[in-house]
Amino acid sequence: MSGWPSLDRADDERLARSLAAGDPSALIQVMDRYAARLYDYCHALLRDQEQAAGALHDALIAAYAHVPVLREPERFRGWLYALVRNECRRRLRDPDRPAARHEAPEVEDGFLDEAELARRQETRRLVHGALSALRGREREALDLMLRHGLDTFEVGGVLGLGAQEAADLTGAAKAHLDEALAAVNISRTGRGDCPAVAAIADEGGRALPPQVVRKLVQHVETCRTCGARRGGAMPAARLLQVLPVAMMPTDLRGHVMATATDAALASDLSYIAHRAEPLDDWGWPYPDDGSPVQDSSPGRGHRALWPALAAAAAVIVIVAGAFYVMSGGSPTSGTTAQDPSGGASASVVDPSSPPDSEDPLDSPTPTESDTPSPTPTTTSPTPTPTKSAKPSARSSRPNPPSSQLRNGRLSLSRSSCSISAGRGCGVTVTAVGGPVIWSASGPAPIIVVGGQGTLDAGRSDTVSIQLDRSCTGSGSGTVSFSPNGAVAVSWTCPTDGGPPGGQNPGGGN
Repeated sequence: MSGWPSLDRADDERLARSLAAGDPSALIQVMDRYAARLYDYCHALLRDQEQAAGALHDALIAAYAHVPVLREPERFRGWLYALVRNECRRRLRDPDRPAARHEAPEVEDGFLDEAELARRQETRRLVHGALSALRGREREALDLMLRHGLDTFEVGGVLGLGAQEAADLTGAAKAHLDEALAAVNISRTGRGDCPAVAAIADEGGRALPPQVVRKLVQHVETCRTCGARRGGAMPAARLLQVLPVAMMPTDLRGHVMATATDAALASDLSYIAHRAEPLDDWGWPYPDDGSPVQDSSPGRGHRALWPALAAAAAVIVIVAGAFYVMSGGSPTSGTTAQDPSGGASASVVDPSSPPDSEDPLDSPTPTESDTPSPTPTTTSPTPTPTKSAKPSARSSRPNPPSSQLRNGRLSLSRSSCSISAGRGCGVTVTAVGGPVIWSASGPAPIIVVGGQGTLDAGRSDTVSIQLDRSCTGSGSGTVSFSPNGAVAVSWTCPTDGGPPGGQNPGGGN
């Protein structure tokens, strides 16, 4: 089993709204809940732990920058996967992508004995053989739906399919997988009952190649003896849980927090956010069109960004973790996924194409590893997902060029402060993901000095939060920032003409 945190739609919507509002703990919570599963998906596509970490880092930064324009926050989960997929496809097309791949280790389960490990390995071979007979896009759709918990509608959004196309794809994929699982299982357990199935299975050896699995499926469909044995197979969703989960690097969270919060890295944040564009009218990224990679920032690539992040990350991740504990959360380790797998490397299928594939990235050829992941393909998707089944349909037409000049969002340097008469607090506001026309206001007796302006992407300004001279007593309120963000303010004012803080003259009680 993956051991990933369970999610529901309320979690998706709550986190999306908190992130859009500038809640400083929201990004930490997003990583706690989604990062491990998203990393496994990245690794399945890229088969390299550093490339997968880079793709997830950039996708999370893009999400942080663009979440205010997501019009359906309850679809936050699928939206994250769409951003991740585009980042992975961009790397797959990069002509400078290193040929050598270093796969991530597998998340281990130390509670399995040798017999259980052997049974799991045998089940993995069965599942791997069955998956190899499916098209690449079918495998990816099933992985997203059965292992990652996306519904059919979200699968369509990630793959760039309309609602009916997504339903047809997932339905056919499940049927094909059930047929392949039954055929592979019969080849293991029914050899004594049918010499023909034994002869077909022997053509492929222990690791059945796709063409042998397809022959087994065809045989089972026409053989009475084998056809009678098709029932009673374990559900596909349960079988897929035995596949390995890639272990996420423990320092990835720190790198993400550094890019999102360190003012010195604001230009990197803006660059990554801009590269994730354009977005459609519903805030979703257009599916990657397969065009050649062009880095619009000469001399600066993702690989050069990581050394700059390392120093800041070490401090920021500690601070972020402490803040999350104080806010009532529960800190997790760098890897939240726990899979009952052995110590073998988490292996996934290779994005190469068999002869019958229409898309050179559509049908990856499975590896011969004993620990395969149900690897998603890197298909060239069809045009933008449309929500024709709903009244609020996302348009399938491209956005006008002005969409690339989309306004950004505000990043605030603090979420709360305490002030008193004669002592205010400062808040640094930074434009993230594009230019921002911003303003800030609060209830009496709060005065916001310098509370409006225009910022170019990556630029910052400072707001001073002070008290009106007529203030008396104590209280609290919120300074609201437009287009997003808020700072909780508590204050203490002189009472009956006394000094700030309510002390009596001379310091007596």
